[in-house]
Amino acid sequence: MTISPARLFAVPGIAFLLTLALATGCAPDTPPAATDPTDNVVEFVVMGTTDVHGQLVPWDYEREEPLDHGLARLAPLVDSIRAANPGRTLLIDSGDLLQGNPLTAVHTPLPEGETHPVILAMNHMGYDAAALGNHEFNFGLEHLNRSLEAADFPFLSANIVHADSGEPAWPTHTFVERELDGRVLRVGITAVVPPGVAIWDRDHVEGRLEFPDMVERLGEVVPLLREEGAHLVVVAAHASFSGTSYDTVTTGLGAESRMADAAWEVEGMDAAFLGHSHRQVADSIINGVLFSQAGSHGRALAVATFHLSPEGDDGWQIVERRSELVHPTEDHLDETLMDLLAPAHERAVGEMGRVVGRAAEEWSAREARVGATPLIDWVNRVQQEVTGADLSAAAAFSLTAGFPEGDITVARMARFYPYDNNLLRAVRITGAELRAYLEHSARYFLPCPEAQCDRLVNPEWPGFNFDMVRGVEYTLDLTRPWGERVVELERNGRPVADDDVFTMALNNYRQSGGGAFPAVADAEVVYEGDESVRDILIRALEAEGEIRIPADFEANWRIVPEALAEQALREMHGERR
Repeated sequence: MTISPARLFAVPGIAFLLTLALATGCAPDTPPAATDPTDNVVEFVVMGTTDVHGQLVPWDYEREEPLDHGLARLAPLVDSIRAANPGRTLLIDSGDLLQGNPLTAVHTPLPEGETHPVILAMNHMGYDAAALGNHEFNFGLEHLNRSLEAADFPFLSANIVHADSGEPAWPTHTFVERELDGRVLRVGITAVVPPGVAIWDRDHVEGRLEFPDMVERLGEVVPLLREEGAHLVVVAAHASFSGTSYDTVTTGLGAESRMADAAWEVEGMDAAFLGHSHRQVADSIINGVLFSQAGSHGRALAVATFHLSPEGDDGWQIVERRSELVHPTEDHLDETLMDLLAPAHERAVGEMGRVVGRAAEEWSAREARVGATPLIDWVNRVQQEVTGADLSAAAAFSLTAGFPEGDITVARMARFYPYDNNLLRAVRITGAELRAYLEHSARYFLPCPEAQCDRLVNPEWPGFNFDMVRGVEYTLDLTRPWGERVVELERNGRPVADDDVFTMALNNYRQSGGGAFPAVADAEVVYEGDESVRDILIRALEAEGEIRIPADFEANWRIVPEALAEQALREMHGERR
């Protein structure tokens, strides 16, 4: 059954209906229930969300259809866990809340005097604390600070400091106390964010904020929490176990994710609720630290249960710890929260339905990563026209989100270009740097020296880091090793020389160092706009009215051998030979 936005808001909620099944754990994905204390053991439950990215209402604004997830579907689960464990719960979030979907987009920048819908929802659900995620900084500190003003709970980060003083820019930690069987349990909560914010949002934070290594800062804050009487220490980490997408040596920044290291190097942590990677982790223990991760967009609630026994006059000892993921169903919906969010939701739906242009025929993205296509060429052409650059670089963010024949709405544009935080830049580069840029991009494909390999698409290289450049003609030979794949590189029929100089349009994520592309982060910036690339594309559509695939379109780049291009295309779409 298709549910319209209006119908979605009319579905009966169960925000405060605490069913027996939810309270006693009779069905799969049911929250843990309280048990009678045995041998003075008491249960304490910490719940966590992460990477919500504005998915409050269970509605897909881009596809215009209902979803089985979202914060409004998790709220009843939170209520039932609290009811089953009265006075023995906490609720935290591990960051990336204020950016990511049309609901947040239409509230950016946040008008003065308004409460951000994300904060409205979190206040309603009674969060105890939240971490700052990297995407919180996408739209500048003024928007961020204004959005957080109305929060009834603290936003935390142990590793964000003022650039001038080195002092914490936000609270590094907070304490929450609960009374369990007549004695107080004191829970210390801290948080961390990837130092890569200094790269990804350099325009907003450079000279204002710095982001020290997360393990180093946890090594300072966690002992402080213990000294100040924390019986239980919980980290809301907007980070995963390990890995980094940027060069830590040249940037001097700590790695993007280091929570596995933290488990070994920081004494005193009891649990960490992970984020950032959008993955789900039900239950993992490293060196005695319990790890869990709810995944993204309100698809699950991470629930950690601690069995505690009294120790000494006023302490507690952890007897057992475990965690699980609890998933909502379509029966779970907080009607009160939906009513609170109705005005924000309706604003987003109205904007997404706005028609901004028309496609005279289908513009497909299916083959966008195996050869030049009119669709990506159009993006690059618009970027060149706005910046006046010689060249332009862009990626195909989705291979299924092109333009069908007919009306193009804002929703369709949001599916095609999902990153509303990308701004347009242009830099000056040399021919040698352009070649290095293309070689770096080509790491999207694994080495295939004999033109025969089981797998060609690199699972460690996301599609949004495969850029295609307009303004030159080039060929990628996938039988050659990384760094030697650009076998032809010409401009207007002439080979590009190392000392040639060009200007190139690209988005600010790439220009700031996102994806660790060579040269561009330190290149001279010759154009710097404050309008998002998506808005620029929408404005171009509105100006053109109807777009047609040029009759004289010629592909400016290709993959050889052709058989490998065909293999890569099959892999991208999960097809067999």
